[in-house]
Amino acid sequence: MRKLLSLSLLFMLFLGWACTEDETETTVLVTEEVLYASGENVRLLGRLITNQTITVNDHGFYISEDEGFSSPIIISLGAKDGPGRFIGETNGLLNSKTYFAKAYMDLGGEIQFGNIIELNTLSPIIESFSPAFGIVGGEMVILGKNFTEDTRVFFGDSEATVTAIDFESRLHLIIPEAADVKVPVKVVVQDKTLEFSSSFEYQIGTYELINKFPESVRLYGNVFFQNEGGLNVGLGTISKNNFYTKIQQYEIGSNSWREINFPGTPRAYAISTKNYLGGGTADLIPNPYDINFSFYKINGNSFERLPDLPFASRESIAFENGGNLYVLGGKEGNTSAFRKFDTSSKTWSELPDSPKAFSTENAFFVYQNKLFIIDNESTLWEYSISTGTWATVSTYPGSLGQGYGMGQVIGDKAYVGLYQRNSEIWELDLNSMTWKSKNRIPGLAQEITVAHFEKDGFLYIMRMPDITIAGSFPMNLYKFDPNGF
Repeated sequence: MRKLLSLSLLFMLFLGWACTEDETETTVLVTEEVLYASGENVRLLGRLITNQTITVNDHGFYISEDEGFSSPIIISLGAKDGPGRFIGETNGLLNSKTYFAKAYMDLGGEIQFGNIIELNTLSPIIESFSPAFGIVGGEMVILGKNFTEDTRVFFGDSEATVTAIDFESRLHLIIPEAADVKVPVKVVVQDKTLEFSSSFEYQIGTYELINKFPESVRLYGNVFFQNEGGLNVGLGTISKNNFYTKIQQYEIGSNSWREINFPGTPRAYAISTKNYLGGGTADLIPNPYDINFSFYKINGNSFERLPDLPFASRESIAFENGGNLYVLGGKEGNTSAFRKFDTSSKTWSELPDSPKAFSTENAFFVYQNKLFIIDNESTLWEYSISTGTWATVSTYPGSLGQGYGMGQVIGDKAYVGLYQRNSEIWELDLNSMTWKSKNRIPGLAQEITVAHFEKDGFLYIMRMPDITIAGSFPMNLYKFDPNGF
């Protein structure tokens, strides 16, 4: 309609000029159309039509909330020579509101106006935010339409810092701290508050440094196991140079350590569970290692020697289930071998080989009569102890670092990660088989996991720098609360 009006005016002017013998000086100012409108910005097109030489001191547009233009916003474009179109733009308008606009020109003290047109600013719209799960200080992008320069974003009651607004449709912001793990995301555009139907969820998990290993050593290839006495860490080697011959026990209640006497010979890379310890290397020189075959039953803080292992074991996976001991793979002999120790008859039996070679390089855990192992391609394998069958059930989403990761179960969740030179922990919901990242453990990027335990819904994790980091560093014991915020 606005274009038709302009064309009609032009036609009438040309007709008038053609019908008069002597040309009449004619000047028409037209407010043509709205080229663009958003929540706070408007761009207008006007035209000065004339058949004479003309210079205006100023020209532009008036914009007002009322048709009487009682308190107009003036878009001044300055002086203009001759006819032609002109474009004016302004921002800072109110969203979702009706305005009136008209072109103007100043002819040296005399101001003339064009026709009045009506326009509407647009309402803000929110469409999506990403990520939906993240950490304090992380970046988020909100997509929508008609955001104004003063747009604000809230996570619950906490205001985020908006770092940029692109094309009035993309908000960049920094995720703030909040009072809850899950919070609504609200976008405030001038006087309008828009809220997403889904909440943002914070990545959680807190760490408390509760103690350090009682000696200034760094252990490699050590054993660790948990029993009624406490959390036990020991044997292995000191910086891969000498055997460490002791076992140290941490008592959670008293937050103290005590030494447990181990009567056996030194070893590294042995198997250890709550009730059994054995195998490993009998010397420090590889290619090949001399294997230690001695095997022990753990009775509280004492050790009962059993008949030697009938196979070589180095870095084998060991776990207990149903009162029996299972030993899988390793780095000696058949690396896919699977064996069962019947604790009642004290006899070993061979199980079918696993579909892949596994060792303690692979994070593993046991849940509801099933063994779960993450292979070197991040595939999560499930072994049913009752049926003896293997299946792939998921893919680990984190980094495998340099192997030797942690796997630990709390309730119906498994916590996997902390591979060598990696600080990630991931939570696996064992009902839905979905993964969720947790906060990273503090410390150096080049740290390795020495031991890990579960007690009363918390993880106890011992970490230290790997052998490539020179200097004196303690082996730190952390208490990890998976639900800490």
